[in-house]
Amino acid sequence: MEWMWYSIASAFTFALVSVLDKLIISKHVNNANVFIVGVGVSQIILGIVIIPVSAFSDLTLNSLLISIFSGIFSGIYLVVMFQIMESQDVSRVIPVVSTYPVFVAILAFFILGEDVTRYSLACILVTVFGAALASLSPSTGRSLINKSSVVALMLLFFASICFGLSQFLAKIISEDLDMWTQFMIRGVSGGITCFSLILLPGVFQGVRAMVYKPKSLLLIGFTEGFLVFFALLFFFLAIYAGKIYMVSTVMASRPIFVIGISLILSLPFLKLLNEPLKGTVLATRATGTFLTVLGVVGVSLF
Repeated sequence: MEWMWYSIASAFTFALVSVLDKLIISKHVNNANVFIVGVGVSQIILGIVIIPVSAFSDLTLNSLLISIFSGIFSGIYLVVMFQIMESQDVSRVIPVVSTYPVFVAILAFFILGEDVTRYSLACILVTVFGAALASLSPSTGRSLINKSSVVALMLLFFASICFGLSQFLAKIISEDLDMWTQFMIRGVSGGITCFSLILLPGVFQGVRAMVYKPKSLLLIGFTEGFLVFFALLFFFLAIYAGKIYMVSTVMASRPIFVIGISLILSLPFLKLLNEPLKGTVLATRATGTFLTVLGVVGVSLF
């Protein structure tokens, strides 16, 4: 049962990271692109630090390329998610990107020839409906669904597909490559993907300004270095100890942790975030999150 505890620990830690990411983007950096570059630097540093414990003797050209692409897809997922998170509540973003086990199941069907039952198809529909409900729920009392919300939803589904591909590739080579080597390669390639945004206009200036903010640097280092290290460590320990569909099922609890943490940080005496604390908005978002988690669990089990 070790895989289950590792999966729960990873889901909770990633949820905490997601909420802190929103806080940093909102209050400590110029924009999401600047933050993404900081995330890239943190991931590259993590990868370099792990080099001494990586067993390169197990590395082949095939496993190297798969690890690199796993990292690149993970980096694309982070880029899209953080850019949307800049203008959206974290409780609207995470349920959608947590639908990735659905895409893992679809990949398993087309690539590995695994069966997709009618129950799985039903659960996929429930997942998509729940994610849409959570993401398209208004931030205020109005029920208007605008074009930008729909575009954001589509981009988040794309990010979820990228993350699903990343996890799928990571599992494919888990029997051929040791955990630390894959951790290192994935971290560096994903970090470079995020860091490439420094080439965009104005981003370098924003990064340079961030360097002179010790509080922001400390918070980014703690979140993207310390917490992300343990979140990824728990994830890799889980997939190396258990089956990917079982790990995905337990990690589907991440949106629930996100809602709980973000609501606590939105309480009047803290007011670090502005998540809705009552009314139809909260009820709609909570219902969408519940349906998303229920659908993901169903896809993973059936």
